[in-house]
Amino acid sequence: MSITIWGALEQNYHYFCKKEANLKMTPQLLIYTPEITPRIKYSFTLFFSSLLTVSYRITANKEEYDSFKGPKLNYSAALAGKDEIVVRPAGLLTQLSIISQNFTVSEWSALKIFYHTTGGDLPFDIFSASFYLVSRYEEYLPYQSDRHSRFNAENSIAYQNNFLNIPLVNLWAAELKKLMLVKYPQLKFKESNYSFIPTVDIDVAYAHLGRTIGVTAGSYLKLLCGLQIGKIIEKTSVLLGWRNDPFDTYSYQETIFRKYQIAPVYFFLASRSRSDYDRNIKTDGKKFAELVKNISSFAQIGIHPSYYSAGNPEIIGDEVENVERYLTYKITKSRQHFLKVMLPETYRCLFCLNITDDYSLGYAGAPGFRASICTPFPFYDLKAEEPLPVMIHSPVIMDGTLNEYQHLSTGESEAIIEEFAALVKRCGGEFITIWHNHSLGETDGWKGWKGVFEKLIRTGVN
Repeated sequence: MSITIWGALEQNYHYFCKKEANLKMTPQLLIYTPEITPRIKYSFTLFFSSLLTVSYRITANKEEYDSFKGPKLNYSAALAGKDEIVVRPAGLLTQLSIISQNFTVSEWSALKIFYHTTGGDLPFDIFSASFYLVSRYEEYLPYQSDRHSRFNAENSIAYQNNFLNIPLVNLWAAELKKLMLVKYPQLKFKESNYSFIPTVDIDVAYAHLGRTIGVTAGSYLKLLCGLQIGKIIEKTSVLLGWRNDPFDTYSYQETIFRKYQIAPVYFFLASRSRSDYDRNIKTDGKKFAELVKNISSFAQIGIHPSYYSAGNPEIIGDEVENVERYLTYKITKSRQHFLKVMLPETYRCLFCLNITDDYSLGYAGAPGFRASICTPFPFYDLKAEEPLPVMIHSPVIMDGTLNEYQHLSTGESEAIIEEFAALVKRCGGEFITIWHNHSLGETDGWKGWKGVFEKLIRTGVN
């Protein structure tokens, strides 16, 4: 494994990785495993530095482990002693290839489990199971993609076994913590702090403003051919300044965010070319520049890589520049348009562009926890067998998922939002939501969704 990669992780992501100073301290917990592989190192860092936040050290030296007088965890097939916690490995973390995994899903402590083992304090290999989910192992295996080349929720083990709606890895970690405290009540864990991160995607900044003359003329022709007289009147009224653009909901958004003292994250689509899926206004125009500058006064700005840019650093780099020119800082946050994620290409591309935080790993078709976790974590490149210093922040709920995919009412959507927020608060994780400026315009099937948005913000904050 690259020392540079691990060094970057430790330097930039202190809330996930151990600081160098802690490595030199006597750890509270010593973990024994006969082989320290990249997967093992990653998995233990996830559990003990991020989820449980307890000082630890890994050793492959059995004599050192046996002589250690403090709390111990044995992750091996070796005979168990009396004063240790034992987790028997299922083998995934010592494999060096991506192969189909055979396991069954059962239930333990009211939670779904797999990678069953015997002879340990847990009935399954909690570290292998968590690695399988967090690394998105199943997305490297053959699957039937949708028309946007996406891995759908229905393909996932979480959906098929009814745990997509819970941060299962966080809940497993809580059970392990209980076990450790029973065995070692002297262990000190740092509690995780809940955070609410509302995000907004700017796919189409304005319904009618900010286009070239050619695009506007083409739009009129299309509306005329479809005999959409109402839309023609609307467009003309907006262009003449007689009424507001229906997608111009930015003052309202700013009012809500300032009221609740939240710093949201906005992702701007900034493609130079237009397509059926990339239809934002021109990025070198006055309207785009004004909008970026105005929103940056109350929010963080990220890039929304265009539909056809996935995995292409040159295209995404150009789109980043189209937004950065109006900012006083470098863009380090990203979310893929249409949530199009290709593993590992998407995250390799972001790494090349110095994008440190990604907010793409959710499902368009279903709310829930795609990686079964509500805590940020660095992407693990299974093909290269090393982590990348790109932190993944998984969104849980999107407006389009609730309204356009699942056709839920506003009341049903508010209830689901409350359920997910409560779960994330319980786990001390990140509650990340996706909204769009156009869905707050109360037009084209979005009537009443301003109320859902306001309920979302209140629920997330309180």
